[in-house]
Amino acid sequence: MKRIYTDTEIVEAIRTGKSNNVLNYLYININPKIKAWIKQNNGSDDEAQDIFQDSVIAFYKFVSDNKFEYGKSVEAFLFTVAKNKWINRAKKMNRQTTYETKHEVNYSVANEYIDFKIKTEQEEKINIILSQLGERCKELLTYSIFNKLSMEEISQKMGFNNADTAKAKNYKCKQRLIQLMKSHQEVKEFLYND
Repeated sequence: MKRIYTDTEIVEAIRTGKSNNVLNYLYININPKIKAWIKQNNGSDDEAQDIFQDSVIAFYKFVSDNKFEYGKSVEAFLFTVAKNKWINRAKKMNRQTTYETKHEVNYSVANEYIDFKIKTEQEEKINIILSQLGERCKELLTYSIFNKLSMEEISQKMGFNNADTAKAKNYKCKQRLIQLMKSHQEVKEFLYND
């Protein structure tokens, strides 16, 4: 007789490092549903398998980081993450998807994970650009954009002759940042896509 795991047992097994049977359970019971949905939306068997595996990895990480709340649906989480991953991949490959599912879920934890993942990926892309900008420009733009310091204050902090020099340097750094952003296709995509 096949063992049926509750959501709490699945989460507890992952947290205690005893998840081999749980992993098999997820593959047998949840993978076919996700696979069927992806195939209905112009995906292949291999793509569906990749998406499911990525979703399971995301779920394991979420549980390991103690972000998954007891009492939430494991299936809903995996399905929501898989669906969003497939929609994003299909968009990049210009494939049509229906964006609909029998398992349509408004699942806050999965959506939190997706928001966190998007934010992390965006920050990584921005950091790549900022690393090419140079330390002085990064420092200056941090003061002007994030800290909202006046040019006079920036001039004093950074040792410029006067506020006009700080203003000129700020302008040059912003122009350099814009050029770098335009030259990175991935950054352009996430900045200008809805």
